[in-house]
Amino acid sequence: MNFVIPMAGRGDRFVKAGFNIPKMLIEAHGKTILEWSVDSLPIELCTNLIFIALKEHNDKYDLHRILDLKYGSKTNVRLITIEQVTRGQAETVLCAEKLLNKTKALVIFNIDTYFVSNTIKNSLLREDVNGVLGAFRSSESRFSFARMDESGYVRQTAEKIPISDYALTGLYHFSDSQAFIDVAKKRIRQNKTDKGEFYIAPMYNDLIQLGKKFIIDIANEHWILGTPEELEDFRSSFKFSI
Repeated sequence: MNFVIPMAGRGDRFVKAGFNIPKMLIEAHGKTILEWSVDSLPIELCTNLIFIALKEHNDKYDLHRILDLKYGSKTNVRLITIEQVTRGQAETVLCAEKLLNKTKALVIFNIDTYFVSNTIKNSLLREDVNGVLGAFRSSESRFSFARMDESGYVRQTAEKIPISDYALTGLYHFSDSQAFIDVAKKRIRQNKTDKGEFYIAPMYNDLIQLGKKFIIDIANEHWILGTPEELEDFRSSFKFSI
């Protein structure tokens, strides 16, 4: 599978809070936020691990070396650097198009979330669906959401509109990489944004309308590390499983 980890934001909230390194390199419990995020994933399924970062961060912190040392022995690691922040996660992920193995599935995941799921590996390996969305229980409007039908398939997705209590972790899986590429490019051509950005979750609606079937995988544990406050909560509340 292709695993793509977009981490090309500036982390403005951390900068304003006085942090002087990129968000993905901030540590908690002996690991960086980057490591916590990637450790959520069944890396053994990955044959092509692609990170997307701002060039200024790579120039200053040598992200390529960090990533190669951490993951180079486990899979094929690539780093794409871009000059500017994009108009949304979907546009960022498209920067990896030329490096994707189009015959393999695509997994996209946030750089500022950690989750534990006992079922995610089996969910990603299912051949009877067209993709998987990571989920957890919440109705807070700051998240993305999925609404299910009576058969257990995703009926609708929405960005920052709680259409159900299935909020999304930020793990997005497409069994066909080209399906994501096509729908993302179409939305960008049409300038079809949600809340002013090109988010990934709403793009599933286009594929559902084409008859594609998607499921959710519910996390056993879920931690958001996207703000200084969330990071501090993780630092003070997280307990390692014995």
